[in-house]
Amino acid sequence: MKRPDPLAGSGRFFMGPIMFVEINQALEKIRNVGWISRSEWPDSAGIRPSEADLSESEGRLLRTVPADELDLVTLQNLAQAAGFELGIEYFPVIDSTNRQLMQRLRDDRAGTTLMVCDYQCAGRGRRGRHWISPYARSLAFSYAHSSSKALHELGGLSCVVGLAVLDVLGDLGVEDGRLKWPNDVWIEASKLAGILVELANHGSSTVAVIGVGLNVALTPEERAGVDQPIIDLRSRGVILDRNRLLMLFVRKIVGYLEHFEQSGFAAFRSAFDAVHLLHQRDVVVHPASASATTPKRGRVVGVGNSGQLRIETAKGVEDLLGGEVSLRPAENSA
Repeated sequence: MKRPDPLAGSGRFFMGPIMFVEINQALEKIRNVGWISRSEWPDSAGIRPSEADLSESEGRLLRTVPADELDLVTLQNLAQAAGFELGIEYFPVIDSTNRQLMQRLRDDRAGTTLMVCDYQCAGRGRRGRHWISPYARSLAFSYAHSSSKALHELGGLSCVVGLAVLDVLGDLGVEDGRLKWPNDVWIEASKLAGILVELANHGSSTVAVIGVGLNVALTPEERAGVDQPIIDLRSRGVILDRNRLLMLFVRKIVGYLEHFEQSGFAAFRSAFDAVHLLHQRDVVVHPASASATTPKRGRVVGVGNSGQLRIETAKGVEDLLGGEVSLRPAENSA
């Protein structure tokens, strides 16, 4: 059966800057035909053939090792089988799933609730940090959650999503996952995943665009190229088709968000404290801005009902918001 043309006006493929149209067309042709000529690859697209795991031979680009690429039809079937009605958009290559889903909301283009890709050219973490997402070896997706809650009640969303991710890991046999406030998922002493929540007004409701980046099967070179210890699921014995893996996380996240809408973050506080990597530990709090106040020291005593971190300092217990600070264990700080 022939795969759908990514440029065929279905509205399910990115039709923005020409660089993404051309690169996605090239990758789709490789899926259908098996190869393309080297001249068909758009070198201005921000991704080299080798970064898409393609080999060059006699003027052709082809895939000599199968890639665990996502598939839109498979994702739709998995969602339908689970009883979910999701407007899914899939792109082989995109700049950032969060950025494009936020743009959909700004343009008032309804219908998309889940955006996924195989490679992000400009994936983002908290405070604008770059997030790597090697081609078909990680999960990079964004989910649009429409909330009836006021903005100040949504501060704990990244913590709730983190708990959902840990729940899936437990189902997969990975029991030692931990969370680092406000948005990181760790295994052992290494980072597995990051969560980015961005808020937007859409009509009369608030929409939280929840981005998740999770390492699935990185190469040693990719792990070595990151300035902090990272880990992937494959190294913990998890080998599962990325389509099924992605839907496991989405289903669990949606369920946790439904509970959050009913009960608020207060219902998750004790669960978060129980798995927080820095709970009851001494920490150094670095301000987000280099020109702001000097770092402060304190002990993490828990999270509040709005997801704020509570630390005990020499001045008493203070509440911190995720966008304001960066947190480090005291023993790791000079």
